[in-house]
Amino acid sequence: MRKLVTAGLIGMCTLAAQGEYVQINMTVFGMDCPPCAYAIRSSMRGIRGVEAVNVDLNTGLVSVKLTTGNNVEMRQFNDAVEKNGFVHQSSDVWVRGTVSGSAQAPFLDVTGTRDRYALAPLASGMDLSRLIGKAVLVEGIVPQSARGKVADVLRYKTVAEAR
Repeated sequence: MRKLVTAGLIGMCTLAAQGEYVQINMTVFGMDCPPCAYAIRSSMRGIRGVEAVNVDLNTGLVSVKLTTGNNVEMRQFNDAVEKNGFVHQSSDVWVRGTVSGSAQAPFLDVTGTRDRYALAPLASGMDLSRLIGKAVLVEGIVPQSARGKVADVLRYKTVAEAR
């Protein structure tokens, strides 16, 4: 029994440390009718790891909630928008990953994906040196990128050590 409990705790710690997108709120330009919203919703739901999608036609906001343990990449969301003929703007993201680099040039590596972002503060900079090599939860903005591309910077609002 003790071994089973220990194995369960180790498994839960591994899940908590895994990098992943938790939620993405993406603004989509040009989406102005119910069939447009349906196309975006269907494309997003087709991405493995997506738990729920909400599309607001009035604001153009697409909110995507993801399952725990997903390995979805930001490019997949951008592609889902672009293949339907729309343009994605900046995205608010909540993402788990590991801080790498240095205090002067920190990066967020989203484990399980190829996504890597240079971390830049939205307001006065936070000292990230104590978080180098640690799992974190970041809330921030991925700026709009050119068609077929993903921005390489994440402008963070908050960075907290993952628990």
